[in-house]
Amino acid sequence: MTTVTVKDQDPYGHGIGGWLSHVGAVLADLPTTYRRELTLHRRRTISLTVLVILLVTYPILNSAFLAGFSRTVFPLPLPDDTVVTFMMIFGIMAIGLNIVAGFAGLLDLGYVAFYALGAYTAAFLASSHWGSISIVFLANVAPGFPGIHLPFWIIVPVAILVAGTFGALLGAPTLRLRGDYLAIVTLGFGEIVPVVFRNLADVTFNFSLGPINIAAQHLNLTGGSLGINPIDAPFLPFADITFNASAGYAPVYLGMFLLVIAILFARNLERSRIGRAWMAIREDELAAEMMGVNTIRTKLLAFALGASFAGVAGSLQASYLGATTSDFFTFSTSILVLIMVILGGIGNIWGVLLGAVALTYVDKTFLPYIGQQVQQIAPSFPNPAQFNFLLFGVILVAMMRFRPEGFLPNRQRAAELAGAHTQAEVEAKVDEIVAVDAEAEVEAAIEADPIAALENLGPPPGQAEASGDARAAETIDEAKDL
Repeated sequence: MTTVTVKDQDPYGHGIGGWLSHVGAVLADLPTTYRRELTLHRRRTISLTVLVILLVTYPILNSAFLAGFSRTVFPLPLPDDTVVTFMMIFGIMAIGLNIVAGFAGLLDLGYVAFYALGAYTAAFLASSHWGSISIVFLANVAPGFPGIHLPFWIIVPVAILVAGTFGALLGAPTLRLRGDYLAIVTLGFGEIVPVVFRNLADVTFNFSLGPINIAAQHLNLTGGSLGINPIDAPFLPFADITFNASAGYAPVYLGMFLLVIAILFARNLERSRIGRAWMAIREDELAAEMMGVNTIRTKLLAFALGASFAGVAGSLQASYLGATTSDFFTFSTSILVLIMVILGGIGNIWGVLLGAVALTYVDKTFLPYIGQQVQQIAPSFPNPAQFNFLLFGVILVAMMRFRPEGFLPNRQRAAELAGAHTQAEVEAKVDEIVAVDAEAEVEAAIEADPIAALENLGPPPGQAEASGDARAAETIDEAKDL
């Protein structure tokens, strides 16, 4: 008998070349996959195709037709290019927070700190803030220009590294904290970072270590409350395209590009071994540890990778606006992103993306539009845009009451909530049936033989039979009374 051993071979190879081969194979198979989905789920596939086409072409349509119609014919609450760009920015942040809170189940109330780290990384590496030196590399400024000027495509990886490092540093001392205690620590970190950036505008120190002496007088590190500006905008040298706030819809497509990369990265993480480990920790950390999951490393990775998404969003925001200041990074931003994740559907990438788009639209377009219309009708009436977080709170309470799983829930979470509701209803129905049957049996027994039924009645549930000396005298005075 001959045994033939067939060795498993990776058809795509290993390393970067194997990864690129796999990406190429996936792209080449897209037409076949689309035709298959069109055959199996025709209505859904056509609907999603139309929706994607509208979303991708909306910036061009808005610039060519819709914006002019809204200005001259009839005012419509249409988001402009700036609002759509911030939809992309908050979408990236929501996907990153979903890794921490949705996949790993770790409540992070200081997520805005990593947003600030990404923004100040872009400010340090693409501005004239360090005017005493001149480093220009592939930037849209003249050689010899004061400051450090690196291209946006180099700044993004650096922002990922900086934010991810601080995410791991935040996670390290909080590994044994859970629930409210973890939330308090992350909240403190989120409050500390903007304050540090605000107060590093006048730094004086003198450090000596043997023959080494390092001293600085009135060193401006972060620009204080004024922040750092101007910051170089993202620039595509070969096409001569600048992605700043005055570049029309070009920054929207830059944001879409980064958002698509974030979605692909998060999807791969969700389906990977580390993603399954996060979900095991979310369900039961002790059980996950007993099954061999390295909870320390897994939670650190959740904090680091989640923070890296905020670093990308922060670098895009600072480069797009051309300025950054600590006033941009308040606690309300952390809460806003958390509401996006919860309302959209915690644990579901498409759900949190929908929550980010919807809340950004309501906050930056719909409420100001309603306020403008109200002010025209009743100038003395308060502007509804001032009560945006009140509205968000009401929406959140309503969602927790009627749809706690969110707009597009994670399948597992939706099944758990549905199962919990079903189980509670079944248990309540069983208790009701048992109580009715017991009451009917007692009534029938009393009607048949009242004396025997009363004699056979036992003690109430949870109580024992009374013993023979239950009424025995406990004191001399009580014996006299008896």
